[in-house]
Amino acid sequence: MILSFNIKIIAMAVDIIQEIKNYLGNAPVPKIDPNTQTPVKGETISVNVESDAVPVVLLAFYKNTRNEKDASTIMQQDDASTLNILFKEHMQQVINTIGKHSDAGTDAAKRALEKTVTAVKKIVTNNVKDLNGIAIMNFFTNQRTNILKHLPPELHGGELLNDPAMDDRTNKMEGPMSGMMHGIEKIFSSNK
Repeated sequence: MILSFNIKIIAMAVDIIQEIKNYLGNAPVPKIDPNTQTPVKGETISVNVESDAVPVVLLAFYKNTRNEKDASTIMQQDDASTLNILFKEHMQQVINTIGKHSDAGTDAAKRALEKTVTAVKKIVTNNVKDLNGIAIMNFFTNQRTNILKHLPPELHGGELLNDPAMDDRTNKMEGPMSGMMHGIEKIFSSNK
């Protein structure tokens, strides 16, 4: 008996956080320790507007690419429209939260959000072979765990996007069992 497996391999070796850091001039986006909810040892601890904007924008991209149509649409919009699609009625709350937490003000927060949207779209365009809804959806599904590991708890990013479960520290855990659970989670979260 010959067994045949049709496995679709998606090359997602890209670390979107690192790519954005490079694009924005090595902005500090520290990894958060799930147990202490503080940056892990050796990570830059400085709070700035870009280090706040990057994980929140990425989380919004993840949340807004849970179906093929939305994933495709979001990449076709100009950056200003994309920002409005990402945060919808919570846009001003997101700007205020990032501006306050980073102590940079709302104008700087909005500029950082816009710069981050531009960076994300460029990185996705450069790393996703076929820019169709399924490929974009899969790209962000594969980046979810990495994004959550960099989300500062003080921002309450999940809460800002009507998904408080994203702020749960168990989403940020690593290790063999957590890795296995995150793998299973990817399978079932492709259309959430």
